[in-house]
Amino acid sequence: AQAALQHFANSLACSVQAMASLFIFGTLVIGAASKVVPIATFDGGSKTTWPWQTVNDPVMGGQSTSTFRVDSARSLGVWEGEVRIVPFLKSPGFCNLQAPGLYKTAAFPDLSGTQGMVVRARETNASGITRFNVMLMTSGAKHFLKQGVYTANFVLNGDMEDHFLPFSSFTCTWRGQKVTWCPSLSTELGKVTNVGVGTAFPGPAAKFHVEISSLSASAQVSSLATNSSADSIDLATFDGKTAHKWKTENDPVMGGQSDSKFEVKDGYGEYSGTCRIVPSLKAPGFTIALTETPLLARFPDASSADGIVLAARNVEANITQFKFAFCDSRINIYRCQFQSFKADFKIAPSDTFTEVFLPWSAFSDKWSASTGQHTAESPPQAESLRSITQLQLWTEGVAGKFRLQLKYVRASKAPLTLMI
Repeated sequence: AQAALQHFANSLACSVQAMASLFIFGTLVIGAASKVVPIATFDGGSKTTWPWQTVNDPVMGGQSTSTFRVDSARSLGVWEGEVRIVPFLKSPGFCNLQAPGLYKTAAFPDLSGTQGMVVRARETNASGITRFNVMLMTSGAKHFLKQGVYTANFVLNGDMEDHFLPFSSFTCTWRGQKVTWCPSLSTELGKVTNVGVGTAFPGPAAKFHVEISSLSASAQVSSLATNSSADSIDLATFDGKTAHKWKTENDPVMGGQSDSKFEVKDGYGEYSGTCRIVPSLKAPGFTIALTETPLLARFPDASSADGIVLAARNVEANITQFKFAFCDSRINIYRCQFQSFKADFKIAPSDTFTEVFLPWSAFSDKWSASTGQHTAESPPQAESLRSITQLQLWTEGVAGKFRLQLKYVRASKAPLTLMI
């Protein structure tokens, strides 16, 4: 039922998929590019004004409603409504806002040379929905008659803020399911035909009142100085300041043939090995690098942060997709094995260390034990962030060699973007 509902949300709404909040991606090189491409504003600008249309689940028998208007005095787009239960599915529906409208396309600016989307917005309903998405559709993300949608989620609060969503965090779907036939979004940035925002799916049945100032694409300044030290909390380093004992575990415990090791080198930890097909399953197995037993580990309170920052470098390997996870239980070992808070991230091979930001909304403790993919979105709450007991790096669901170097793991405020 949920997959069917998501399909309508994607295909009927032509929803340009959501910017996950999932992850800020940059390099440790100071002075990175600072290109900004305005996409949509509500100040009457000739190049950034588009016709917007609300598309809600009544197109498929639901009862959700939303409206949109432009507040010219404040140069804001005001989108408000209520997500309701779809009667025949007995689950919450969706509300979407898209440009240029249902079954229409437009020639949006070329976003080449940028690293991600920036949504400047806020949720003014204190008890309203907080998880939303940004959607992008392109002319090249098609497979026969199928139209792919690039999507990622983000979280709004009551403050008017910039929310940076790296293109590396977007996932392409069709009919609510992840697909592999879409081109890399990085090759489609000059072919955007639709943009939009929506209520995250699946999500709660509730009201919302969102004020949007702008949508843009930006190349982010990313450096060790991006956040002040007061905004970062070291969870693990390899310079002797925040040391932990790391080890690896592999799928041979379940009949697999994968192998891995973790070594501390000159200021970084190196996680390397080979993830192989499990003969009995005919599918890739897993390897995992993890800190010492939760019973003995000690980590600082991370509840004041917005997410996790990994400083990593992918070298001499053909795997680019990994998962980072953390556990919040000291005694329940089962939870640390099968219910840790887990998030996906991608990192291309590089000679330099790269920062990957994973917002809390990208994590869930509900995931498949066979694939590691989320089965429901259940991000950590403050109580879990105050009681972290273990850190984990996974290769899972992909076969090949890997060699990932990790400089630090931090809980941090969302990295800043340079807007000029």
